[in-house]
Order: sequence, then structure tokens, then C-alpha cells
Amino acid sequence: MTVVFSIEAPYRGEYQLHRISFGSGSPSVAIVAGLHGYELTGLHAVNMLAKALQVSRPHGTVHLLPLVNTFGADEGRKRWPFDDQDINQAFPGDPSGTAVQRIAHALLAATDAEICVDVHSGAPYVRELPHVRVPLGGQEVEYGRKMGLPVVWRRPGDRLEATGLVGAWRQAGRMAMAVEGGRGSTLDTDHSATIARGLGALLGSLGILATGSGPGVLADVTHNEVETHRADFGGFFVPQVAVGQRVQTGHLLGYLESPIGGDRLGEIRAGRPGIVMTLRVYPMVHARELLLRIAGTPT
Repeated sequence: MTVVFSIEAPYRGEYQLHRISFGSGSPSVAIVAGLHGYELTGLHAVNMLAKALQVSRPHGTVHLLPLVNTFGADEGRKRWPFDDQDINQAFPGDPSGTAVQRIAHALLAATDAEICVDVHSGAPYVRELPHVRVPLGGQEVEYGRKMGLPVVWRRPGDRLEATGLVGAWRQAGRMAMAVEGGRGSTLDTDHSATIARGLGALLGSLGILATGSGPGVLADVTHNEVETHRADFGGFFVPQVAVGQRVQTGHLLGYLESPIGGDRLGEIRAGRPGIVMTLRVYPMVHARELLLRIAGTPT
């Protein structure tokens, strides 16, 4: 383990950015988790992968950075706690800027690899089925499929996330993907294991590890094939499905009721066959807030 960057914090001593490296040479892969402090499922997944790498002989280089926002994790917060800035919105960073900008700059330098993966969890109010987000075309699509995660989500835009780490990697000429799974502020160990197997499958497809395939792709979709449901009005959301569940057109996904008295205000039904990819788990909702996403599948 190497400290690739450090900076004095206002209190609690020094901040350190740790990198765990395995092997040498090409191909090279960098995997990052914990940009958001409360996203713990990805952190655990990367540490699970680290344990597998410790007992193997990689044919290539793997850099792991399991926890970037250490102080945010200490407090269960998404952002850098001292100024409430989002590290993932600070790229490409600035070596002479704010603490968050300096961390972003150091992280980008520490992940100089041919293929890069940024691992996240859902927000605390939603649970995400493990999936990989890739561009609409290019080699990243094939790498994403090799991971074998339940959903491959091909998204528009050359940079995927214009201001995030994935966007900065792609702007620097590196192949980059985003993986997401689980729920913020909680640890979904099953989802961690799924993500870890997917990351291992990627390394296996590159010849870095002698490992098997990923868990298995259930849906391979473009942005237009993902059905998003948002609340038409505020209320108390009662889901009738689970993440990963297959549904058919017309399936009752959940309903909104009055928080006081329980009168049913409206129902949410599937408009297409698919897999429940995102599900709101905190029931109090306001109008236009996300309830579910369905990754479409053939009938």
C-alpha cells in the first residue's frame, strides 16, 4: 500500500490517499471506489478484489483505490465534510486549488492506466442492481459486457459524465467505465460480491487474472430502453417489487398512498418487460422524485 497524496486537514490530522498496486506492465487497470463517503458497497467490493489479487500473480498492473473520501466515510457523508464539496465534481482538479481540487488532481494522476473503472453505490434512498455504464460504442462496451454484471447500460455522450472522474479519464484518452450497485449509507454484501466478481471477470478477460466469467448479463440496454418512473405527486411509496426482479408489461411496481390515513393516491405499472434496476427504498417522496428504473428486455 502506498500513500500517493497527503494534505493537512483542518482537524483530525492528515488526509492520505492510498493506492494498492499489484503486478507490473501492460495491460493496466485502475479501479476507484469511495469518491462519495457514504457509498460503502463499492468500497467493500474493491477490498474483496484486493484479497483475491493478494493470492494471485497478475499478468499486468492493477491499481486499487478503495476509499478516496475517507473523512466523508467517517461521518457517513457523500461530500468532503470540511467544505461540503463533491470530489467527483472537481475533476480534472488543480494542484494549487482547494483541498478537494488537489485530491481530484492527485487521484487522476494516480490512476494513469489503460482501462479505468469508477465504482459507486446508489443514493441512500434508492437501491441499484449492480450494473456497468459505458458509452454507446467503442471498446468500453465490450469490456463492460465482459464483466458480466446484471445490466450493461450504454449511455449517450463521449464522456458519460461531463464533470466526473469517468469524464476526466476519457478526456485524458483513457478507456473508462462506471459501475454502480447497492444503496448509499448501507452495506449490501451480496451486491458487493457481485461487483467484485464482475471486476475479477474484467481482469480475467484481459489476461491479468485466471478467473471465470461474471455473474451474467440480464439486460443490455441503451438509455432509451431504460424506463424511468418518477412520482407524479408527493406521498408514501409502497414498492411491490424487488431489485433484480423480472416484470412484464402492466406489472404493479408499487403505489403511492397518503402518509396520513393511507388512502391510495396512484399506482405505478411497468410499461414494458424488463428487470427492476433501480428501486426507491425510502418511502417518503416529493413530486418528480425517482421511484424505479426498469431495464428493458425482450418479451
